[in-house]
Amino acid sequence: MRSGAVPCRVWVQLLAWAGALAGCGSPTLQTHQVQAFIDAADAAERRRYAPDVCALQGQDFHEHVIFHGAETSGPTEMTLDRKLFCAQEGRFSHLRQYQLVRHSVDIQLADDLRTAGVDAQYTEEMPYYEYRVPSLDYYQRLQIIDSHTHYVVGREHGRLVFLAAEIESTQRLVPRNSVPALPYD
Repeated sequence: MRSGAVPCRVWVQLLAWAGALAGCGSPTLQTHQVQAFIDAADAAERRRYAPDVCALQGQDFHEHVIFHGAETSGPTEMTLDRKLFCAQEGRFSHLRQYQLVRHSVDIQLADDLRTAGVDAQYTEEMPYYEYRVPSLDYYQRLQIIDSHTHYVVGREHGRLVFLAAEIESTQRLVPRNSVPALPYD
């Protein structure tokens, strides 16, 4: 080895440290982390406690919804920012009968491993209140909502959050007694 030359093993170590530092502060995502996050988000949604659900949304979160209502002639489209999304979650929290079933989930990590696209199919069942009701048990029909959801998941301040969501849902209304009773929480 010549004087002043850096040994090959030192270069390899320096490159390894540089690679580790390049990812510092923004760790890459792994599929199992995203899967655990989606599982936790679904559990929070089943509890319907708005602060828990809202904590999973990033500061710049937005959700685009296309909703095909059972009693409408065409779809309704809307985009919600985080503030409006959380307000809607608060209104949803009064339901005592609710069921959420995830039928499938497909996670695709982005090439840079900093975000993930998540496609999921869900069915939600809940009472359908047609009028102002004297009791939350006073409903004649049940709404069944089938949804295809595409989430973008990433890190914000070191934790996983939803960055965006695209949802297309179709609502069906069925007589209350035509399906098994919904569980109470």
